Amino acid sequence: MVNHLSEEEQIEAFKRWWAENGLKLAAVAVIVVGGFFGWQGWNDSQQEHADQGSAIYESMIEIVRSQGSEEPLSAEQQASVNIAADQLKDQYSGSGYAHFAALLKAKLAVNNDDLELAATELQWVLDDDPIATTETLATLRLARVEAALGNVEQALQRIQDVDAGDMLSAYEEAKGDFYVALNDLDSANTAYEKALQSDQSGDNRVASVLRLKLGQTKPYIKAEIDAVEEQAQEAAE
Repeated sequence: MVNHLSEEEQIEAFKRWWAENGLKLAAVAVIVVGGFFGWQGWNDSQQEHADQGSAIYESMIEIVRSQGSEEPLSAEQQASVNIAADQLKDQYSGSGYAHFAALLKAKLAVNNDDLELAATELQWVLDDDPIATTETLATLRLARVEAALGNVEQALQRIQDVDAGDMLSAYEEAKGDFYVALNDLDSANTAYEKALQSDQSGDNRVASVLRLKLGQTKPYIKAEIDAVEEQAQEAAE
């Protein structure tokens, strides 16, 4: 009898507790379960979004690959690439797909001698908060485009004091090229020397080009160039 009463008392106590707290627990359960499935749904949505971005970017790459490295894209192919790039920039801003799409669009613009468009695309990448490696690459390419547009001093300033990391050699080579354009062969020689020393590409062609540039900016080479230019000027007079 005592045990029976005890069980009944426990049941009544549980009923009272459930009346006071049951709805709260049910609400918590709904939130937890709903939150789980909500998170899962959001996660699936994000993956689907990423897959769509990947597909768009891959379609751009396929167009470029189908044409070959030496042949320019047709007007129709170029338009398709630009449309896909703009779609990624608009719908996937802040993603690697959008950044690489803009980089590719800029590269094709350079191939078409549309340097203004290339500069616009590269600046967009830099303004869209890319990861460090993408920022380093876009900065160097934009500097090259600026130099080609005639803004050599601006180009040189853009790549000064940049932590180039694995791209140090490419940065130093660009500095050397810009110094040559500014007729500062001593500074160019120093930059090419650093580029050669920091080259980790393992590509003999890269090293050969750097050695050639380095040799052309040696002090004695500079003296010879000055002498030739002086002779040419005297002959013209």
